[in-house]
Amino acid sequence: MEDIFGAWCAAFNAAVANQDPQSLSALFAPDSYWRDLLTLEQRLQNAHGPQAIGEMFAAHAGGVTSLRVTPVGDARKEAIPGIGEVIGTFIQYETDTTFGEGYLRLLPGSNLAFTLLTVLREIKGHPELSLVNRDTDFTRGDDAALRNWLEKRVDDQAYSDRDPEVLIIGAGHAGLAVGARLRHLGVDALIVDRSERVGDNWRNRYHSLTLHNEICCNHMPYLPFPDSWPLFLPKDKLAGFLEYYAEAMELNVWNRTTFLGGEYDSQSQRWTVRLQRPDTTIRTLHPSHLVMAIGVSGIPNMPDIPGQEQFGGEILHSSAFSSSSDVSGKTVVVVGAGTSAHDIAQDVYLRGGKPIMVQRSSVTVVSVQQSGLAYGAFRRFEGQLPIERTDLMVANPFDLVRRVHGPLSRAMMEGDAALLEKLEQVGFLLDNGEDDTGFFMKLVRSLSGYYLNVGASDLIVEGKIGLRPGVGVVRLTPTAVCLSDGEEIEADMLVMGTGYRPLQDAVETMFGADVASRVGPIWGVGADGEMQGMWGPTGQPGFFVTGGTFTMSRFYSRITALLIKQELLSRQEAQAREQLVLA
Repeated sequence: MEDIFGAWCAAFNAAVANQDPQSLSALFAPDSYWRDLLTLEQRLQNAHGPQAIGEMFAAHAGGVTSLRVTPVGDARKEAIPGIGEVIGTFIQYETDTTFGEGYLRLLPGSNLAFTLLTVLREIKGHPELSLVNRDTDFTRGDDAALRNWLEKRVDDQAYSDRDPEVLIIGAGHAGLAVGARLRHLGVDALIVDRSERVGDNWRNRYHSLTLHNEICCNHMPYLPFPDSWPLFLPKDKLAGFLEYYAEAMELNVWNRTTFLGGEYDSQSQRWTVRLQRPDTTIRTLHPSHLVMAIGVSGIPNMPDIPGQEQFGGEILHSSAFSSSSDVSGKTVVVVGAGTSAHDIAQDVYLRGGKPIMVQRSSVTVVSVQQSGLAYGAFRRFEGQLPIERTDLMVANPFDLVRRVHGPLSRAMMEGDAALLEKLEQVGFLLDNGEDDTGFFMKLVRSLSGYYLNVGASDLIVEGKIGLRPGVGVVRLTPTAVCLSDGEEIEADMLVMGTGYRPLQDAVETMFGADVASRVGPIWGVGADGEMQGMWGPTGQPGFFVTGGTFTMSRFYSRITALLIKQELLSRQEAQAREQLVLA
């Protein structure tokens, strides 16, 4: 099998060397994909079909004549839902300035490529810290030994005599992942967050919260979870790990720090940002790059409801609901039926409250057991392959992800048939996505409209969580929530699981309308088949957005970090040239 891949790679390399898009495109099947992340140019891109693949290569042929792909081995057969059987192997490649890696799939018999993934891994001359590239300083016998490691760490985090090269706004898993990637590349990054401690974005949430997807998907870069940890991580266990991660990775984090605003100077290519520290001191810093890592949900969407000023109970958005909310013995109306609404209703019930869910529109429901089909490669290869290799296998073009999740989602529905039938019997409104692609494409498109059942669906079936399907809230009285069908529910608390405004609105709030307009829409697959505004370059120089699932954040954090490193190196080279001219 390795000989087949070797022959294909040799033909590919010959086409590249000859700058021959036609010969290169002839190596791909009629229904095929090439996804390239930062090799041909400094962005994320993909092409579907031989003609588009040839055109993508032709646009950059003059700059990638040194691209050479080599199969690594470890070949395997795969069965792709909706596609059929393929054979795949990991690959490595090299250009004049970079090293890369990826994954290649061929169709048996024809030996034409079905998918090719190429991902930048290393800039030559600038490797990550690693087993063969450690800090080797030994300072016991000279003046440097007067200050030990801890004193140096304290000074490093203070930024009393320098600006960070990169400011990361948000110390959740996405911000920490990018911070770790940048530190391993020797880039000086500061992470700021309003919370008291790293991990509080999980620690302070409702009492019963656990992650809904399996631990095999959710490892952080460089430092995986212990093998003995549970399949579904409890929130406090995860919070503690993230706090430890920041310390172990030596990340510079300022907690209890509020971002007040920032402006970009195109001449100096630097930001001026203002931060309020815990003692109310205002610090002004001038990083060259900003990374917004506040979560891809954006600003809570809190609708105005007639009569809400008169309502005698508490009104909260789902993002503000926590274990400190007093619900015992109280009737809590939860508006919405997405993941947060289900989790909150379940938490209210478990803590002695009386939850009633108001379901305005249909939702995709999948049991956590069946949802594992969406993460099958991670489950199948856990303990067999490094997770970084599994990431390469699943980093497919989003169009292919959509196609695969049609048959996958239908298999999930078949496995959940008994649960779904019971939900329909009690009136719960169900769907399987706008094009029958299930919960995962809802995640990719909007991060809403689905629930992975960890018990709330069973409580709805059993009547322990009340359900009012197909209605909305029209007004409030001092004691009741009034629904569109005329029912009035006597309630002590109203929790609005009404989602979030587009993340572009958060950019406008933080940086102004001009920056938001340049950045454009964030999240959801764009016309180019890549995620809009995420991980890669935006329309605003020196500005990146990161976030998404743990899986996404682990994989794409390296993309963001390498792009920033490349830009910093380009600026350094330009400055060096200017100095030579002046000299």
